[in-house]
Amino acid sequence: MSRVFSKKESTMSIALKGFKRPSWTSPAAVLLILSSLFVVSLASSGDADAAPGRRPGHVYLYRGLMNVFSLGMDQIAYKLEAAGVASSVSNHTLWSGQADDMIARYKAGNREPIILMGHSAGADVTISIARKLAQYNIPVALIVNFDPVAPDAVPNNVKQIVNYYVPAGWGRAVAADPRFKGKLANVNENATTNHFSIDKDDSLQRQAIARVMAVTGGGIRRKPAAPKPAQVSAAPQ
Repeated sequence: MSRVFSKKESTMSIALKGFKRPSWTSPAAVLLILSSLFVVSLASSGDADAAPGRRPGHVYLYRGLMNVFSLGMDQIAYKLEAAGVASSVSNHTLWSGQADDMIARYKAGNREPIILMGHSAGADVTISIARKLAQYNIPVALIVNFDPVAPDAVPNNVKQIVNYYVPAGWGRAVAADPRFKGKLANVNENATTNHFSIDKDDSLQRQAIARVMAVTGGGIRRKPAAPKPAQVSAAPQ
């Protein structure tokens, strides 16, 4: 079995070198034990303060074709984990089974926010997942998409969706079901990026993470900057 405080014990042994070991029932031994516990507790509290707190919710991120063109999803997941937000990255082909897992957790009593994010075909399946969850009246707190290529209409269980897309390429705007009452923004990024780099754009990643933080209630409390009016389109009629 490894020793948890090996470094601290080594330092302590140097400091005590030359002293005669006291009897464990003597006052000197008691004082030594209390001093050791105090030093260890200080070091441990410093380590705990450095670690971010766990925030409620889970972000499910989906890559597109062949897992090689959507590595921005991995970058975002890494940043979210560092901020204390649970996240997982998968290929878009796994969406249905994972939706079943979300349904099972919800039925078991888990009410933490469900957040979906994807690039290309991975962005398409975020809406497919939301539509499957809608059959069980399970809410989706947030969807952030990067250039979907064939998205379904957004169902009414989605509270908020932001869709960054490049219409000059394969990207598409998203539309909403007639009963949709949430917030929807299609943000045209045609002038700034392309289909293969949109998910890796640092500015868009920051915006996506800020929106996640606002939903999970941690870190960035302010609202993300609203896109320019010319860039935002309502759901097509």
